[in-house]
Amino acid sequence: MKTISFLAAAFPAAILSISQLVSASKPNFLVFLTDDQDRRMNSLDHLPLVKKYIRDQGTEFTNYYTTTAMCCPSRVSLWSGQFAHNHNVTDEAPPHGSYTKFVSQNIEQDWLPTWLQAAGYSNNYIGKFINGVSPTLKRAPKGFDKAHWEPLVAPNIYTFYTPVFATNDGPLEPHTGVYQTDIISNKSIAILDGLAQNKSNPFLFVISPTAPHDEVWITPNATVFTPPVPAKRHEGLFKDLKAPRHPSFNPEKNDKVSWIGSLPRLNDSQVDAIDAIYRARLQSLQATDELVERIIKRLEHNGQLENTYIVYTTDNGYHLGTHRMFSGKQTAYEEDSNIPFIIRGPGIAKGAKSNAVATHTHFPATVLKLAGLPVPEELDAHSIPVLENKAVYGKDQPSEAFAVEFWAQAFMENTTSTFNTNTYKSVRLIGQGYNLLYTVWCTGEHEYYDLVKDPFQIKNIYKETKASLLNRLDALLNVLRTCKGPTCRDPWSVIHPDNKQLDSKVDEKEGNSGGVHSLTDALNKKYDQFYANLPKFAFKDCIQYYLTSNEGTIPEQHTEL
Repeated sequence: MKTISFLAAAFPAAILSISQLVSASKPNFLVFLTDDQDRRMNSLDHLPLVKKYIRDQGTEFTNYYTTTAMCCPSRVSLWSGQFAHNHNVTDEAPPHGSYTKFVSQNIEQDWLPTWLQAAGYSNNYIGKFINGVSPTLKRAPKGFDKAHWEPLVAPNIYTFYTPVFATNDGPLEPHTGVYQTDIISNKSIAILDGLAQNKSNPFLFVISPTAPHDEVWITPNATVFTPPVPAKRHEGLFKDLKAPRHPSFNPEKNDKVSWIGSLPRLNDSQVDAIDAIYRARLQSLQATDELVERIIKRLEHNGQLENTYIVYTTDNGYHLGTHRMFSGKQTAYEEDSNIPFIIRGPGIAKGAKSNAVATHTHFPATVLKLAGLPVPEELDAHSIPVLENKAVYGKDQPSEAFAVEFWAQAFMENTTSTFNTNTYKSVRLIGQGYNLLYTVWCTGEHEYYDLVKDPFQIKNIYKETKASLLNRLDALLNVLRTCKGPTCRDPWSVIHPDNKQLDSKVDEKEGNSGGVHSLTDALNKKYDQFYANLPKFAFKDCIQYYLTSNEGTIPEQHTEL
């Protein structure tokens, strides 16, 4: 997309005319982006209007993930198409996270909003962007229209009845006594009605309420997390509902590593508090459910629905009681990383589910593909196959492997507990007949789970697993931990650079089946010694930020059982 930027500078009049010519046929994109919404604790099952208007009318992707389970890094990946080790916004607060870090990284110079804007799109945003949007740093990032940039502003981003918005790059707009999601709903209707006045211009519109995130208060001495607050009309709902008691909920045995392995079992009062938080989260989402219905009905009323792709997703998942953890995110376990992603629109199957593997990093390429725009080669992930007609994706097949990475301090929300050994890198592998999670921790410890047999990650089988498999996982992680662009999209070809040559000589009669493009291919015994000789990834120390010199390789080999 840098080509478009160059042409715009050299021939501005020509680019304007191109944008005007193509915009009339471009689809709109409307994104509902919630905050900390779980998938694994069944929150979607308690949103009947999301089901009616999006799940039943679109396709839900069950293997959709965030690759860094925390708000700022995940949201930046969503719009940049980069993994966190490439955009380097890795925390919630400065110096390694927040809007301040985002601006300093110059990400806004070349990302999805600017690419869409160059193609004639009007880009609009309301609600939470990322932490650190403040009274002194509230401007619209490049690519978003100043006329419709209304982010929530710190320290009132997470206060449900006293939110503060920055209005169109101008003055602050405080509110008292009106529910945040309802304000966002009213503002969104006004924006949609304005966009409907010029239907020839396509739009991107992001609507981002903070529910079901905890309410957060900034005090002189601390940042205080309390359960989310519902709209008054939703208080008392789900009265007897409890957090799901999955096998991973407060287990008797705990074989986890690092700080999680030292956690005691939750006591009865802590479990009761978890159930209360669970109900509060669902209650807070009911206004979002109503928001979805209202917005989609307005799109239909304005004659914009049929040409609009509607996405419902979140920034990261959430755990409550999982593996004895109280409440929060920030781990590689499914509760925190596997998140809702549903899309409806032209060419999307209705009432369907897809097991195609994808992440937030795949989102920019997906939007560009649907808009008929070129996809930059430097993106870390290709398009998600969202359309029923899979032939349009050509060689862009669903991903098999991606990294989950984290560097910041861990903390349990609604408590004062913090942990400094939460730096890790994981590889997730999902393919025909396998679903694997392999993690290397900064403490030198490892985890390995076979989620086909153990979907709740109860038993860490790292020490019981054959070296031949672990060697493959180490090799893949060693590529993904620093990958960029094409090497993220095809990590096996980094390990096997002769793939193209082998693929060109496929001959089943001669026993040549081509190169290595999956774990199944890599497990061929002829590669055992090759993988055994490859170096293994390791951290040097447990630090709470990304430093390339802290991450390297060691020559150690796994011992065969």
